[in-house]
Amino acid sequence: MDFVHICHFVLTSTLHHAYKLVGLLCVLSVCTVCWMYYNLSYKSGQFSNRQTYITNSCRWNELLNGSREIVWPKTVDETDDRIQVQIRFMERYGSLPANRTVKQILGVGRFVGVREGQYHFVNDRCPIQECIITFDDTNPHLAEVLLISEMSYFNWLHFLPRLPHQLWIAQHWESAVHDRIDTWLVRRYINWTISYRRDSTVAISYGKYARTKTANSSEPEVDYSAGKTKDVAWIVSNCDAKNDRLEYAHELAKHIDVDIYGKCGSLSCNWSGPESCHNLLVRDYRFFLAFENSNCKDYITEKLYHAAFQYV
Repeated sequence: MDFVHICHFVLTSTLHHAYKLVGLLCVLSVCTVCWMYYNLSYKSGQFSNRQTYITNSCRWNELLNGSREIVWPKTVDETDDRIQVQIRFMERYGSLPANRTVKQILGVGRFVGVREGQYHFVNDRCPIQECIITFDDTNPHLAEVLLISEMSYFNWLHFLPRLPHQLWIAQHWESAVHDRIDTWLVRRYINWTISYRRDSTVAISYGKYARTKTANSSEPEVDYSAGKTKDVAWIVSNCDAKNDRLEYAHELAKHIDVDIYGKCGSLSCNWSGPESCHNLLVRDYRFFLAFENSNCKDYITEKLYHAAFQYV
């Protein structure tokens, strides 16, 4: 057997055993993760009656939380978005005499526009101001609350084990399709949920419209379409939404004129200046389309609050 054949034999044998070794390591890794998942956390303890399990394959789409009655003393009707109920409860609870200690809330993930410290509690005149927001996760176990907007295997282990006194709260503004939390990983650790779902522990919304006065029939009617020359406009950049909203707009265009601006249409407008998108819509169009990027229970796009009603 010459030198070439010997080298070939050694290399083949090495690769053969290397594949087995790699396979064994993969199996051990999976077993280790499973063991950590089921053993690293503390017992539910005092939060056992507030445990939330996110088990549905559609993730946030089937969030169910039995702790709503504990956090908010009144169970509201399905047609109520709970926003005003929560505000009233917070104001009442904040007015009660109590010797509260300062609680540290650790934000895990991205929180656009949120400042560290007590700024928001003081500046927004929150009835309860004994809270501090931090994004420094050097010592996560010092925080009483983990407010989670993003969590995956890459940062999940950093926050384990969860201490008995610590609340894990999953927060999500976007629809379930755009979830940034690996719910399979965290489902055994989440105590409360904060989302657009009305059955979350705390229900949130991009906005809220409430009646402030009774309509007066003697007031003159307003023709909001006066001076407008075009029918419908839609500004959109995501052309791959899973709910076929683009196809719906094209079908609508067969019955009424629909001008589509942005990447998904043939028209464009400026973000600022006299001919900005905003000015164009206010001046020319009678209707403005605002579609969700996905159809999920209770989810309403922010455009309904932040954009559409500006053009009326």
